[in-house]
Amino acid sequence: MKDYHTHHPNPAGGSICAVTSEDWPRIADTPGMTPCFGIHPWHAHEVDVAEVAFELDDWLSRYPGADVGETGLDASERYKSTLEQQRLLLHVHLGAAFRHERCVHLHGVRAWAELLHILKERARCNTLPRIHLHAWNGSHEMAREFLALGAIFSVGLRELNHPHAEERYARIPEGRLFPESDDAPADWPRTLALFRLLRGGLIL
Repeated sequence: MKDYHTHHPNPAGGSICAVTSEDWPRIADTPGMTPCFGIHPWHAHEVDVAEVAFELDDWLSRYPGADVGETGLDASERYKSTLEQQRLLLHVHLGAAFRHERCVHLHGVRAWAELLHILKERARCNTLPRIHLHAWNGSHEMAREFLALGAIFSVGLRELNHPHAEERYARIPEGRLFPESDDAPADWPRTLALFRLLRGGLIL
């Protein structure tokens, strides 16, 4: 099974996501991996949004097999002061993903509800790209709403080790929940083993 969200090459293959634009050349031609071009919300305040919009379109045109990300919203204490810039940058990513017909990898910390609202608005306007929510840890009710928008989810070792992991992920259908290593490549074997154990023991 491939790694659905990582920042490092994985022999199993998968999606390798950028954090800053400096990552884009490094990940562009990583063997066996799908590059995802984007700016992480942690770095939203460091970039010119218009410049990112231009560059992202260019890179996606040059790499027709690439996806978009990592992007999203982070409303944690450390980053909530940059939320307005994060929102602007998120819309740039979502717009590029829609125009180029790519999947967008979304980060959400204390912001799943706002992300859901933004995505629902895009769905109403018929401008919603394919969406992938990484490190998913939201409620059953919210998962159901994201599923209705066509979302897929991925989880890593942190999420799988949660005391209520089995209950949390029980209602996500087969083919919509996948494993990820995120920024911890050494955890991949354990993550994959726990993921297979979890899904094998669930009534779907």
